[in-house]
Amino acid sequence: MTKENFIDIDEDDDDFGFSFASEDEVLSTNITYSSMSEEVEALKSRLRTLRKIFMPLLEKLVDEPDKVFIKWPNRKDIVDKQIKRLKDLTSV
Repeated sequence: MTKENFIDIDEDDDDFGFSFASEDEVLSTNITYSSMSEEVEALKSRLRTLRKIFMPLLEKLVDEPDKVFIKWPNRKDIVDKQIKRLKDLTSV
């Protein structure tokens, strides 16, 4: 090999400029991921609240399936309250 064909490479040239990081390090510094994660948690919380609103009604309706009539005094106030809660939860 002649001197013209020889390329001088410094030791620093083999460092491509990257290092390794754990998944936690990357995710904790990623602002987009953090804000999305918070939004997902908020949505999960709203869904749990929706479930708490609807499940008692549905469970009560199937409690005694043989009965044809439902006695529901003062339902207007109760339903209005739940409608307001649902609107508050689902408004975006």
